[in-house]
Amino acid sequence: MKQIVRIVFIFCVAVAAVGCGSGGEQQRQNSVDSLQPLYEARYAERFELLQDDTEIVLRVKNPWQGADSVTYDYRLVTDTAAPLQQGEIRCPIRRAVCMSSTHVAFLDAVGEVGSVCGVSGLDFITNAAVHAAGVKDVGYDSNLDYETIVALQPDVVFMYGLTGENAAVSKLLQLGVPVVYIADYLENDPLGRAEWIVPFGVMSGKMAEAVAAFMHTENEYNTLGERVAGAVGERPRVMLNAPYKDVWYLPGDRSYMIQLLNDAGGAYLGAGEDTDVSRPVSAERALQLMAEADYWLNPGMVQNMAQLKADNRRFATLPVVRRGAVYNNNARITPMGGSDFWESGAVHPDVVLADMIRILHPELLPEHELFYFHQLK
Repeated sequence: MKQIVRIVFIFCVAVAAVGCGSGGEQQRQNSVDSLQPLYEARYAERFELLQDDTEIVLRVKNPWQGADSVTYDYRLVTDTAAPLQQGEIRCPIRRAVCMSSTHVAFLDAVGEVGSVCGVSGLDFITNAAVHAAGVKDVGYDSNLDYETIVALQPDVVFMYGLTGENAAVSKLLQLGVPVVYIADYLENDPLGRAEWIVPFGVMSGKMAEAVAAFMHTENEYNTLGERVAGAVGERPRVMLNAPYKDVWYLPGDRSYMIQLLNDAGGAYLGAGEDTDVSRPVSAERALQLMAEADYWLNPGMVQNMAQLKADNRRFATLPVVRRGAVYNNNARITPMGGSDFWESGAVHPDVVLADMIRILHPELLPEHELFYFHQLK
């Protein structure tokens, strides 16, 4: 862990103490402690943007599931001549490797998708500009093509963590490749997830554009939410997801999808767990809940009713299926199954919310055409 924490002059609070044996290290620490907010996030909980007279620091907090008091600071430097020190990212970035499709979407949203020079899992990226540009596929976490990454000479590799520090980070740092953890997917508030456009804008030299884009998204989302809150009486009952090997994973009440569902005026049939973690229930219990559903959303990878019924013959007998009230969020996918819902949908929760309102309360948005969702036929 200490090796990775040193990205950073950068420290890992309460998890590992990074030694400040030299006066230079202590001076840097004092510099970090004196920083003031550059931008105060209104919804996101896992980043801060700080500044003083000479530097901007992106602070990323708890960038993987289960992290507690883990902090990484990245100094954003504009000096193109001086060699980079550990923890420094040369900005504005001109070449970026994206380990998640959402990183591509955020760069696209600030007009910098052209800076993407490498991605993890090209076949799962829906962004047409990335494919048109001949962007390189650098492989996956467990089998990264380090030679290709080094040859691309990126200004930064945008990385994510799952349940701990990503093992690829220390290797990339040893190779002299700057790395920044991005924790957007851990934000449970849809607007908190979308607000990560701001650090991408800062790193791209387009902070004003990023803030303006986010404020537009925020306004659209909140306006839709207010319309629902003021008009909806009885909320339709909604079931989510589909079984995997006879186990049905239901999102916790504080999760991203449930916040969207609540804002769209739905009543979650799997409610009762005050957590953001999905919990397993048996297929039998899930089917009992399903019998009460007015709508079924996100039933796995299926594209039509025939595929849904083929997955489990009991689905055909469910009232929600017989009524045709089944919608999936895979209207925009690649041939390999990469989903734009999990790509650009993170940047545009207002469009996701509009889709869900159109499904659950069509009278509120009669002119809206579904974008991420489609009705199974």
